[in-house]
Amino acid sequence: MIMTMVILIISAGIAFAFIPKLKKNKETKTIVIFSIFLLLGAALNIGVSLRLRIPSPLDLVTYIFSPIRDLIISLTK
Repeated sequence: MIMTMVILIISAGIAFAFIPKLKKNKETKTIVIFSIFLLLGAALNIGVSLRLRIPSPLDLVTYIFSPIRDLIISLTK
């Protein structure tokens, strides 16, 4: 619970440090993308601190490319 609060405080500090500069330069697209990545990173860090099982992106890549690999192997035999 304490780590969750620390992560949220750090994320808020990062947002307060960078978003005003981006607003000043009128970079709304950058603010949106920055906010999405900051929220995603904070959520993943909170999940890790709570010891949740977070699947690896490699699992998705393996799931997608396994049938293609099998097809290529069967064609080369």
